[in-house]
Amino acid sequence: MHDLLRHLHAAGFVVPEPVALDTTAPASDGAAIGVETVRFVPGVSGADAWRLQATDEGLRSAARLLRQVHEATWSWTPPADAVWAFPPAADPSGTVCHGDPGPWNMVWRDGQAVGLIDWDLARPAPALDDIAYALDYLAPFRGDEDSVRWHGFDTPPDRRMRIRVFLDAYGIDPPAIVDTILARRRATADELRSLAARGVEPQRTWVAEGFLETSERHLAWSVEHRALMEPVPDKSPNGC
Repeated sequence: MHDLLRHLHAAGFVVPEPVALDTTAPASDGAAIGVETVRFVPGVSGADAWRLQATDEGLRSAARLLRQVHEATWSWTPPADAVWAFPPAADPSGTVCHGDPGPWNMVWRDGQAVGLIDWDLARPAPALDDIAYALDYLAPFRGDEDSVRWHGFDTPPDRRMRIRVFLDAYGIDPPAIVDTILARRRATADELRSLAARGVEPQRTWVAEGFLETSERHLAWSVEHRALMEPVPDKSPNGC
């Protein structure tokens, strides 16, 4: 990850700049653990980012940022001994996905998404994997109450419109995007379950606190209300 971050930082992207990696630091039980040090990235992130992604311009900036970062990874060659959190997927483009590109992991300045932090789940994979993950939260694939309470919206969002805005800004028009997002939601739950089983934090705590049950509730709502996200079919003659 540090090698990738150095590549992106040298290309002018706002990412954590690696400083040091100590693989011999002892844990409280005497076992060796790794401690990484990266430079702080100033800007808005975490819970404060939700209100910024709720605007159309904030949404567009998130899509443009993700596209630019994906393209920048094409010129990076992973080390031969690279170890990933999850097995990489074959992708002829050479894209390395962030793996967790929610608005909380974006750095926002003046209402725009300008950077990405928290790269521990990155892995080679098709760009659509990141796009679907991001749209799960940015559309969002959640009920109206959760969207207003947690996702920074004043009123229930037009999810179909937000998906279209994001895809247009990224520059992609994939088929069956709703099915792809729902599949990514299921894969995300499986990944979280795997990390928790390995004892990785904070995922182990999240599972213990009921995150997977919440995820299932969001998925069930999304399946039941998928019409809110589906593109409107073009019924005009000859598509005109």
